[in-house]
Amino acid sequence: MDMALGGENERRDTAARNGRTRLLDLLRHLVCVLALMWTGLVNGQPFFFPDSTNYIRAADLAVHLASGRTLSTAWTARYAEQLPAGPPAARAPLPDRPATAEADHRTSANDLKSGLVMSGRSPYIGALIYAGWVLGWFWPFVLLQAVIAYLLIIMVLRRFDVATPRLVTLVTLVLALTTSLPTYNSMLLADGFASFGMLAVALLALPGRLSRWQIAFLVAVMVMSAIAHLTHLTMLIGMTGTLVLLRLLGWLRPPPRAWCAAIGTIVVAVLALQATTFATRMAIGRAPQLLPLLTSRFYADGPGQKFIEAGCEGNRFEACRIPMGKPYNNAAWLFSVEPQYGAYMLASPEQRRIMGEEDVAFAMAVLRAYPVEQVTASARNTLQQLLWIDYDALNQGCGTVPTCWESLPPSVRARFMRTPSGRNAWPRDLMNAILYAAVIASLLALAVTLPMLARRDRTAFVQMRNLLVITGVGMLVCCFFGGAVADPQYRYQGRLIWLPVFFALVAVLRTRQARSMEDVLR
Repeated sequence: MDMALGGENERRDTAARNGRTRLLDLLRHLVCVLALMWTGLVNGQPFFFPDSTNYIRAADLAVHLASGRTLSTAWTARYAEQLPAGPPAARAPLPDRPATAEADHRTSANDLKSGLVMSGRSPYIGALIYAGWVLGWFWPFVLLQAVIAYLLIIMVLRRFDVATPRLVTLVTLVLALTTSLPTYNSMLLADGFASFGMLAVALLALPGRLSRWQIAFLVAVMVMSAIAHLTHLTMLIGMTGTLVLLRLLGWLRPPPRAWCAAIGTIVVAVLALQATTFATRMAIGRAPQLLPLLTSRFYADGPGQKFIEAGCEGNRFEACRIPMGKPYNNAAWLFSVEPQYGAYMLASPEQRRIMGEEDVAFAMAVLRAYPVEQVTASARNTLQQLLWIDYDALNQGCGTVPTCWESLPPSVRARFMRTPSGRNAWPRDLMNAILYAAVIASLLALAVTLPMLARRDRTAFVQMRNLLVITGVGMLVCCFFGGAVADPQYRYQGRLIWLPVFFALVAVLRTRQARSMEDVLR
């Protein structure tokens, strides 16, 4: 009897201990996830970026049209009056060229009345952000990104056999306190998925066992990343090419799952782009309009301006025939509505369409005319992008003037203006100093620990080397696209810069573990 009672008490104690352990694990996971979105929580709402409203309204427009224009939200009013009347088949054809070039200095690159909808803003990531708005003021979207980041952190730590609960928590909190990861998790953009896609590619490519649900999760992250933004797709293509190179060098033999996932994701992303074009044509009457990014970039670099001033090969490009001020950078060339600075926004919708279609041809003509100057400028822009990682997204306030964030619905704008971001109250300089210090310390740590890891744990060194190469190429592709093709800005590198800090932590932990094993063997 006493033995039976003793066994029962022991089982109860074990169950209680297991319950406490599960509760503590749950609390630990909750703390880590919240830490990975702490800047948004402190801000009181997720961070807006000027592009955020385009993502939200693209999804809002799709829902509005799919419902027969019966469902609308606070975001609908801004564009509802611009929608063409009737279904596409019943509308009069849009004119190829307006009778007069409108000189209303539009403040939006989108003009639904003229069938002008800009491409480049993924409706798929817009749908996720929009769902977050409908379900709870965007917080579900932020939570989703924080959870994905946390799961990827755990999976990388497991791959290097350093995923104890204490180390997972430690690494997560260090990343949350010293890097930009929580801010990009809290931002209403596609940017967070850039680093997520890179880690998913690397985890699938590195040797090691993955369960079916882990593979499914990583593939889903890759697909979402690739369809979220065109830069993510170019990064994926670059990393896939890197896998081919590593295989040829004999450094890495990627498992079949990596090839299937990479190629399949590229195909899905291309089909998604085609689906977006088709849906836009059906809804608006025309395909999405490409921004002439290369034209504006090459003009701002100098060679494009020289090309136009030299006669533009008989003025054969539309960019040579539009009124043009003196833009101080490519963003002004594209978006300024001031005649002394702007170009693109001052043109008619039809002229904008033609410039988008001629963008690559114009850039190639400039490159043929001024190859050395343009290549030098592109290399300089890429280097600038590589080194630019600031926290500039934190403060988005612009005062109380009527035009400040007029793209936001009044209720959303009022709430935004009360946040630290709307009041420019974030200590950006201090946070930048911490970020730069963490990145520099991480690069030094990698330089010190990698040779030690090569001597003490060759397998881990090879894994880390391949991880750095695969993700490093993705970062370089991103820097080239952001610097040489678009416009150098903090976001493109800032959204990825937490990865070197993360990899340095992993390398240090793995080196420490290898050294401890050597001490035990001695």
